[in-house]
Amino acid sequence: MPRYINPQPQYFTDLGLPLTGGKLYFYEPSTLIPKDTYSNTALSIPNTNPIVLATNGSPSIDIWLNGVYRVRLFDANNNLIWDKDPVGGDSGDRIPLDGWLSGISYNIGDVVTGSNDRYYVSIVEPNLNNNPISSPVYWTEFRLLRVYNASETYQVGAVVQDSSGFLWKAKAITAGSAPSIGSSFWEPAIDGYTSLRNQVDITTLSAAGPLTKNMLYRLNHAGPFTLPLISSTVAGDKIVILHNPDLNPSIVAAGSDVIRVAPRSTFALDYNDVLLNIGASIALTSNGTKWELN
Repeated sequence: MPRYINPQPQYFTDLGLPLTGGKLYFYEPSTLIPKDTYSNTALSIPNTNPIVLATNGSPSIDIWLNGVYRVRLFDANNNLIWDKDPVGGDSGDRIPLDGWLSGISYNIGDVVTGSNDRYYVSIVEPNLNNNPISSPVYWTEFRLLRVYNASETYQVGAVVQDSSGFLWKAKAITAGSAPSIGSSFWEPAIDGYTSLRNQVDITTLSAAGPLTKNMLYRLNHAGPFTLPLISSTVAGDKIVILHNPDLNPSIVAAGSDVIRVAPRSTFALDYNDVLLNIGASIALTSNGTKWELN
């Protein structure tokens, strides 16, 4: 919770004299409903409302805020000097991933936990009274990647990273079952795996040979492995490949076909073959005229 303005504010008349007997009123934002301020950081000792200024034009007590306020300053004769709304609610003193509070004005990059226990980052500022669960214009949900822990129970759809750096997705509620190919609890967290896995079992190749579209392979040989002719495919046909990270399998385009590497990049290049040494899995997708390797 922030302290009001500064530790010892002082107010003056238009003639430069201390605003003796001036009054600070505190309200709910955009209303005239009184709202408590406090004299301690625990917010357990409420101040009077209004707070009457001493002879030097300063409050004689500490002023700690709880969220956002409307503040009005009057002189001793109840003449309005100024009316400020909103005041307070700075997010700078909050711990990242604290629960979201409606009375805090958040800045770009501030992170909070929603009431659904998910994490959100503010994408605009000021960001006030916008519940992250229902305000995608103001907040973006983000997720923290966990490292697999045999002591944790994972829910269906949870994604973890194993000790080798590979990503896995839980397909059943599990605890103590380490991710692995063929596990009844885990599958690789790669695009296209689920749809292909529903069509075919994993095909293990221990010798060089041709590949077939819309198949899921595990490569236990350096190859070369030849892709189907692109003329035999339609856009969206896919081949998903898992390989032993100790090997560097060679994938070869058939005939005069080419493989486009990083198709969404300005540095995309076409090759007749590629040597896989980038991890546990890749996906090759036909765009109707060539194979694309992301």
